[in-house]
Amino acid sequence: MLLVQYLNGLYRSNSAAAFFPMFFNLVIPGIGVYLFVKSLMQKQVDAPVNMGKALFLSLMMSLIMAGTNIAAYQHIYNNKKEIIQDWRSLQYAAIDKSVDGDESVLVADKAKRKSTLKENFEVKIGPSAFGGFELMMCVSTGMVVCLIVFVWNYKQTS
Repeated sequence: MLLVQYLNGLYRSNSAAAFFPMFFNLVIPGIGVYLFVKSLMQKQVDAPVNMGKALFLSLMMSLIMAGTNIAAYQHIYNNKKEIIQDWRSLQYAAIDKSVDGDESVLVADKAKRKSTLKENFEVKIGPSAFGGFELMMCVSTGMVVCLIVFVWNYKQTS
């Protein structure tokens, strides 16, 4: 799911294709946690599964998914730089176009503004920034889906 966003030509224009990586980064973990909690609740055991156990196991599953995505991104970022080079140059061109078209920025400050925005962009695509974002997204999606499925299944069975 992470590698979808680096397919050639995906970000060449503002298209609907740019929506899919983020959508699937939310949907796939959500479906996984949904199926996991649903099967956990239907399992026949002596003691019923409580919400704490379901949340903890969903948290572990979400952490494994996030860790896998972070490791894949870090590998791409450090070892396969040519994969994201087109995307980076496209973003740099968009930054240049945005700053050049902004009338509120003085001509003398445009070069400094461009360099600041490019530095911020490099920080935001780094593995640590992506890792924090990915971790929060997977864990929050997993916990919300777990709570919804647990409460929904609990109400149906009782």
